[in-house]
Amino acid sequence: MKLFPSLLIACWLPLALAHAGETAPRCTYIDVADLPIRYVGLSLMPAVDGTINGTPATVLVDTGAFATQLTMNGATRRDLRLGMMPGRWVEGIGGSSRLYSTRLKEFAIGPARTPRSIEVMVIGEDNLTPAFDAIAGAPFLLQADLEIDLRSKQMRFYRPRDCGKTELLLWKEPTVVMPFERHFDSSPNPHFTVEVNGKKLDAIIDTGAHHTVMTLPAAKRAGIDVAGPGVRRLGDLGGVGSERAAHWAVLTKTVRIGDETINNAEIGIVDAQGETGAELFLGQDFLRAHRVLFAMSQEKIYFAYLGGDAFTRSDGMPDWVRAEAEGGNADAEYVLALAYRNGHGVTRDGVAATAWLRKAAAGGEPHANLTVGRQLMLSGHVLEAIPKLRDALDKLPADRIGPLWLYLARVRNGEAALAKTELQASLKRQKQDDWPEPIAEFYLGELDAAHLLDQAGKDKKFAHARTCMANSLMAEWHAAQGQQDQAEALKATLRAQCAPALAPASSPAPAPAQAQPATP
Repeated sequence: MKLFPSLLIACWLPLALAHAGETAPRCTYIDVADLPIRYVGLSLMPAVDGTINGTPATVLVDTGAFATQLTMNGATRRDLRLGMMPGRWVEGIGGSSRLYSTRLKEFAIGPARTPRSIEVMVIGEDNLTPAFDAIAGAPFLLQADLEIDLRSKQMRFYRPRDCGKTELLLWKEPTVVMPFERHFDSSPNPHFTVEVNGKKLDAIIDTGAHHTVMTLPAAKRAGIDVAGPGVRRLGDLGGVGSERAAHWAVLTKTVRIGDETINNAEIGIVDAQGETGAELFLGQDFLRAHRVLFAMSQEKIYFAYLGGDAFTRSDGMPDWVRAEAEGGNADAEYVLALAYRNGHGVTRDGVAATAWLRKAAAGGEPHANLTVGRQLMLSGHVLEAIPKLRDALDKLPADRIGPLWLYLARVRNGEAALAKTELQASLKRQKQDDWPEPIAEFYLGELDAAHLLDQAGKDKKFAHARTCMANSLMAEWHAAQGQQDQAEALKATLRAQCAPALAPASSPAPAPAQAQPATP
């Protein structure tokens, strides 16, 4: 697959002359395309505009991904025909998910496009339904030289001419040059060595990682004990798959990258649930303090420090997140709403959480509209709730819980027939048979309560949470039908057995999931 079959040359950037007296041609570095980056999703990941089969798409820029993939939401929005890939799974730090496949007529990012139809993988399950459509992985992104500059929210593709070993010093800032190192995975993402506390770790640049993390075994090699002093337990990480991974933060003595040394840097530690491919992932926090050039043509990677903290502190709210929210980024507004609600990086403040949530919903952020719609329904404002839920699900057709809430809102509003039609259509579009589909079947009269609870208990790992969710949503169903005695009986069961496990049935807004490397 050619990455740039139709790109126009944007400019010519001469970098260096040949040695005096030689007739070798001058090195020219051709700026092929400049693409603006925006931050999207609950982890505010870097994304660019693209197209899938000619329709506009939001595409994550993820050098940590081993392949270009669609999300289930992106596939469902386009009614793409999916084929199961038996025995194939995608793995990430948060767990694993089954894979599907589909054939695209075209996939493009800006002016870069595939010259013919291609078959791509579709990720079946994420920790939280993402609103973005696709993930552009390393094989797509790194077929040309690529510069990432998150501080200025730009990415640039280059094509060298007659550069050979000429140093590609694009920037005024002092630049560290690191040669690629040998590795044995299938991704072109270059590996290089980074020293943490004097121990050499195998590292990659991962634009899909919310912040810099190392694996638990790597932390142990660097002399870090997660049960020891100075290590803080943080919220679990999620991303690919339904599981979450234990997560800590530690203040390291030194991080050394080539000639650059960073003292007292906070780095995350994660107990990865799947294959990771490297030991240290330099994430978006590092990239907001550095320009990075993947010089694929030379098998070198260039870094230039721009100033500021190279690694995010987990005990505060980064200024750039607040700036994004104040600048009208609805995704960032929702992140701030969650932060104030949960006291994550800021002082817990219900009034501020509500204000930012309303701004995010007004800006069209679908998870915010799910939350607001749910709150309106539970407070009896059904007519206001329905358009919020409907708008959210138009953007999140692969969401599994939202259709159940819309169904309940319709029934409460006396629209039982429409509720049934919409829920049936949602099940048909999602083309999946996983949890919580049995709850939808109960709502549609295709499954009784006993069989629903039997389905909820089948997977022992999730049996308690799923049983609680089933009882909670059955209670709401009975209440919507006016069957208060049955609803109250189920609520009593919930109070006795499930109080800590009610969040999935009562709120769509958990702490932000943080996307991590995905490796099929």
